[in-house]
Amino acid sequence: MFLKNFIFGLIIGIGFIIPGVSGGVLATILGIYEKILDKISNLFIDFKKNITYLLPIFFGIFLSVLLLSKIILYLLNNNYIFISYVFMGLITGCIPFLLKEVKNKTNKYISIFPFILSFIFGLFLFIIQNNNFNNYTNPNFLIMIIGGIIYSIGKIIPGISGAALLMLLGIYEYLLNIIANPFMINLNIIITLIPFFISFLISAIFIIKLINYLLKHYFLSTYSAIIGFILSSLLFIYPAYFSITYIFVFTSSFLISYYFSQ
Repeated sequence: MFLKNFIFGLIIGIGFIIPGVSGGVLATILGIYEKILDKISNLFIDFKKNITYLLPIFFGIFLSVLLLSKIILYLLNNNYIFISYVFMGLITGCIPFLLKEVKNKTNKYISIFPFILSFIFGLFLFIIQNNNFNNYTNPNFLIMIIGGIIYSIGKIIPGISGAALLMLLGIYEYLLNIIANPFMINLNIIITLIPFFISFLISAIFIIKLINYLLKHYFLSTYSAIIGFILSSLLFIYPAYFSITYIFVFTSSFLISYYFSQ
């Protein structure tokens, strides 16, 4: 169980770095999203059992972010189109699994209104992202607090990319460079990061409890909204370049994701 959850954590950690890819989506594909939320929400009810389950996942996420940050920076700068099509395929491949989950639990595929509403919201974020925003080299206290809040939203709600939201705010490259160069961290950087982590943890606790409640009491509407967010996340990833080669990459990634999500 430890090794399996650790590997799941490594996979989910990818979604903590790449813009457009949500860690929540990857957890959903792996079939452990609801379980993670439930374990965190009820952490102290059966602390030993819950923490034993969560620790290898969190350790895998941490290690994935730490080890992959330099690789992701390189790939985004040198093979952006290829990586974009890979993740488009992986995300799209999980959609049939999500629809099957809804069908099995509710005998309905999706609830139209939450689906449309969440997709429109994702479209709105995409439109905003296409405007020009400043990249902060020395973000202030307020920006880091807001960054922690929106990053927690993007990490917990499937389909909303925390990295993409940080790009909108203008601190994505700043944070990624810190992660990629941990030995360059000094006291000033630590002081700058403190409000980000505090706001992230506080808002994450609230959002986890909220999503866990919604999944238990309004499963169909909540899952329909999640599917809408996931589909809209493809807009963030699409590199606006088309070729037969990349369609093959997309198809292969789709089939891999579809196979492992079954």
